[in-house]
Amino acid sequence: MSAARSEDPSVRVILPAGLPELTPAVSRTLLAILIELTEVPVLDGPVEEVNGDS
Repeated sequence: MSAARSEDPSVRVILPAGLPELTPAVSRTLLAILIELTEVPVLDGPVEEVNGDS
């Protein structure tokens, strides 16, 4: 790593002005990704049918 890069540890993040609208399908997908990335075991529980597409 060069000396110039090590002197400037700042990171620039550009965020949208508002929150994006998430559909139920996208929300479930993002939740599944988060579950896969975590190292905490997920317990199997009762399966509930949720109709969130309305």
